This record gives sequence, structure tokens and C-alpha cells, in this order.
Amino acid sequence: MIAEIHTLAEYEAELAKPGLAVLDFYSPHCGPCHVIAPLYSKIAEDQSSVRFYKVYIIFIVRRMPVLMQHLQVNGLDEAGSEVQKKAEVTWWPTLVVYKDGKEIWRDRVPNPPSSKPLESLEYYLKTVVA
Repeated sequence: MIAEIHTLAEYEAELAKPGLAVLDFYSPHCGPCHVIAPLYSKIAEDQSSVRFYKVYIIFIVRRMPVLMQHLQVNGLDEAGSEVQKKAEVTWWPTLVVYKDGKEIWRDRVPNPPSSKPLESLEYYLKTVVA
């Protein structure tokens, strides 16, 4: 099962738990994010001892007032990017693995998308969990 993280408090609470956690930082407007979503879901199904999450991130564009106004009207202002900032994510999709709250692996999916980061994630999880 893949859970959604919406706030910085949820992010910090999940990382405070022992064990492995994988976070997929994504945007619904991101083509590569849609391409990797089924692969990410499959890995989550196969790794029952690992917690999987999705974190919706936004790109803050201060130089585009119309876009900023749209984001603020729809509740996606800078407060919505707190988790993204805390995790130092500047690209999406970005996949991050944490063990006992500490980052131990990270990769970004390129555009055009490639399955290599997900293959690397799957291999990495098999070696860490084993």
C-alpha cells in the first residue's frame, strides 16, 4: 500500500518510525511521474516490509504571478512545499529511501523517463531488506 504525505508534520512522523521508508516526490502535471507510477506501485506490492509514500510537490515560480495566483487559490502556496524543501527535492519524480529516519538512497527519474532509477530502487531494496 502507498500512503500520501501532505504535511511536514506527517513527513517527520513517518521518518521517526523505525525501518525502511520510500518516498516518491511527484507532481500530477509531470509526464515522467505518470510513467513510473505503475512501476512504483508494483515495487510497493512486492516489498511488504517497507513503507511506501507519495509526496505531492509543487514548483514555486515567483516570476509567474498568474501561476502563483492559481496555486494560491487552489491551496497550493509555499506552505505546500515544506516537505519538498525539508527533503531538498528540486526535481520530480525523485525517489528517496530512508532507514530509521536517515536518507540512504536517492535517485531522480530523467525526462524523457527511464525505468533505470526504479530498477535501481528495486535492486537496492532487495539488498537492504535481505
